[in-house]
Amino acid sequence: MPRPRYHKLNHPSPKVERYLGSLESQVMDFFWRTESGTVRDVVEHLERNRPVVYNTVLTVMSRLTNKGLLSRDLRGRTYLYHAARSREEFLGEMSGQIVDDLLKDFGDVAIAQFLSRMEQVAPGKLAALLRLAREHAEDTDER
Repeated sequence: MPRPRYHKLNHPSPKVERYLGSLESQVMDFFWRTESGTVRDVVEHLERNRPVVYNTVLTVMSRLTNKGLLSRDLRGRTYLYHAARSREEFLGEMSGQIVDDLLKDFGDVAIAQFLSRMEQVAPGKLAALLRLAREHAEDTDER
């Protein structure tokens, strides 16, 4: 049985590197900061910090495309890539999958732990989260 995704967590803040490999994270950071680019653009950007191999970057970008994180359009003989979803959307999806895994594995115990942790959330942030939860519930009711 595969290990649940939440076991990948090492630190309390959401970081893309926990869910993607190091090079995948660097490539996605490039696309989350720029509108689009080619493999060559990404290679040139990454080489500012360390040497990289073009074919390795090409392979990583192809895998990110297969995962649905990048999309690409053929322009002449070159693919132009861009992020298929924002960093926030990606982290939202990952955190949702982690919550799903926790609920599947621990059920009501996980919910009780979430609720007990709510006491540690600053009141202003808690109010914003409750508004967001209500909006989500209203959206779900409309469907």
